[in-house]
Amino acid sequence: MQVTAKEAKDKFGEIMAAAGHETVMITKYGRPEAALISARRLEELEAIEDRYWLELARQGRESGFMSVEETEAWIKEMLSAEG
Repeated sequence: MQVTAKEAKDKFGEIMAAAGHETVMITKYGRPEAALISARRLEELEAIEDRYWLELARQGRESGFMSVEETEAWIKEMLSAEG
């Protein structure tokens, strides 16, 4: 579903109810500006993101992390390279 920002403002209750079962895209000047999703969908997306970051952490642990000292040296090197 897609609505204008004015429609979203004028019919917020209806729009919020619609977001319970579908994503509502809110446009401003004809361009997507925001999206309204259900709390359940937000929780699902956050869980997916959490699993993604956990998998990256697992892969990092298996391949070996840089030590704190190595990380600090790398950051200093990157900053000095930028000038």
